[in-house]
Amino acid sequence: MRILIIHQWLWAHYKAKIYSELQTIVNKNNDKLLVLQTSANELTRAKLGKADERIHQYDYKLLYDEYYENISNFRRFKAMFYWVRKFKPDVVNISGYYEPAMNLILLYCKLSGIKVVISIDSTESDNPNVGWREKVKSLVVNMGNGFFCYGSKSAEYMYKLGISPEKILLKNNAVDNQKVASIYQEAQKSREIKKNILGLRKYNFIYVGRLIKFKNIDNLLAAYKNLNTPDWGLIILGNGSEEEKLKHYVSENQLEGVCFVDGKQWFEVPEYMALADIFILPSFSEPWGLVVNEAMACGMPVLVSEKCGSAPDLVHENKNGFKFDPFDVVQMTEKMNEFVLKPEIIEPFGLKSKQIIQNFSPEKVAEEMWAGFKKVVTKGV
Repeated sequence: MRILIIHQWLWAHYKAKIYSELQTIVNKNNDKLLVLQTSANELTRAKLGKADERIHQYDYKLLYDEYYENISNFRRFKAMFYWVRKFKPDVVNISGYYEPAMNLILLYCKLSGIKVVISIDSTESDNPNVGWREKVKSLVVNMGNGFFCYGSKSAEYMYKLGISPEKILLKNNAVDNQKVASIYQEAQKSREIKKNILGLRKYNFIYVGRLIKFKNIDNLLAAYKNLNTPDWGLIILGNGSEEEKLKHYVSENQLEGVCFVDGKQWFEVPEYMALADIFILPSFSEPWGLVVNEAMACGMPVLVSEKCGSAPDLVHENKNGFKFDPFDVVQMTEKMNEFVLKPEIIEPFGLKSKQIIQNFSPEKVAEEMWAGFKKVVTKGV
């Protein structure tokens, strides 16, 4: 079986581990794998530096050593099409249904008899569902032979677009749990020293991600303001277009205990999670939110917006964390207050997170991907 995966950017470190595990399985079964990385990175993550090529332990081709946004759809399609014809795959895995270049590859494969698996990270609540757009989406996705979904919310959306359950081959997403946990545990040794250097409070919430509008950091700051407790602080790790506005809000409202930290490489993030106690992701929209996986691999309780794709799969209510409406600042405050008023639940909630995240490992995702490719090629679902 010859497997060709077409992905957008090499920078995606979480995919590196999954594809590396998939390569191991492919080798054991005398199959062939090639991953096309369309670009080196995307502009919104430019400050995070170049991709760490050492973690990509699988066969891949970097099509363009440029930012993804700077590569036209024609150039993308031209390079993808060349490799589809050269590699002669039995099955092609494309990313999503929204990019013209990917859709042209999907159409070519459909006409050529090559099986296609579509990776889906969208959920029904991601974007306004205009009637005619939903019909177009349905036409596109129904050309696929199988689907790798980022969780149950993505799978449910595919059902609504007319995809039958037997075509859903995966409902999982993962980071390198072991590596993340290892970095976190090492950082724990100097936790108190670093907290003192940064002037952090006894307990801290932490947000990790880009500082952009749909991440909803302004509502997070408003909820934190409502807590008004001297024992708890808030770490905001990341960069983005909303950064100055958010810092101005903190200054104008004289919010104490808020610590802004510049964006870090993925392997540095667990070092800062080690300084905090509760992870929070307040996004208005999030296909999945892999940083939730990272926090749980570190053994942290989590507070996650119900609009995040990972929420129904990873957050077990009142066991390892809580879900909340990101538009409701009062509700967000109430969920944060659960830990403020009962800090004794932090440890058992964190242990539950570690248990849950074991089922969301790169090894498990890779196994399910390979089984999905095999099912599509041999059984023709």
